[in-house]
Amino acid sequence: MAKIEAKDLVKRYKNAVALDGVSFAFDKKGAIGYLGPNGAGKTTTFKILTGLIRPTSGSAEINGLDVSKHIKEALLDVGAVIESPEPDKQQTVNEALHMAGEFRGMSNESINSQISKYNKLLELPPLDARNGRLSKGQRQRVSLVAALLSEPSVLILDEPTSGLDPIERVKLKNMFKLLKKDRLILISSHVTQEIQEVCDSILFINKGKIVGSGTVPALKKKYKSLERAYEKIIGH
Repeated sequence: MAKIEAKDLVKRYKNAVALDGVSFAFDKKGAIGYLGPNGAGKTTTFKILTGLIRPTSGSAEINGLDVSKHIKEALLDVGAVIESPEPDKQQTVNEALHMAGEFRGMSNESINSQISKYNKLLELPPLDARNGRLSKGQRQRVSLVAALLSEPSVLILDEPTSGLDPIERVKLKNMFKLLKKDRLILISSHVTQEIQEVCDSILFINKGKIVGSGTVPALKKKYKSLERAYEKIIGH
């Protein structure tokens, strides 16, 4: 099972509304792009979906479970990378990944097997290297593999290629194309090119509201290009 659902999500802070009635539901394998400018509400949505913050009203469900009410069970089959998390700088790559696997209840043998698998796919830095000495792209890959170790059916990735060099971006995009074949991935970005290369459908968000949606082929057909769709739907 792989399902993500947001039901009329509202998130208010003292002087601002970060989300204003966001609703969507996806229950099929594939990659969904969550596209909008900086400050649109993408990260706030993802933080609610992964239980990092609570909505002011509305609800978020993963695989049919309300995240606010059943956080542990809801997130059992979810891998997430939110706001460029940094692996512990003092740990080695191997130590950080083992800690992530143990947190998921995985055996030592299973963790090693998964590290080997994803090392081949993503070219991890040396496993004995300290995280504090890695480049941003290398740290990003470590965080992504940590999220993938238990083979979750749902992946929630917040601007996963942000700040990476072109070669690292290509590696990650190729990885996402492989991963989406047997899981549901929700990827946020403000870069249309990145989204159209990986995603099957797109949700457009601006100023805390969903302002448009569609499959990538349909959007391209209607607007001639995804860049033009973004311009018309987002408004700038």
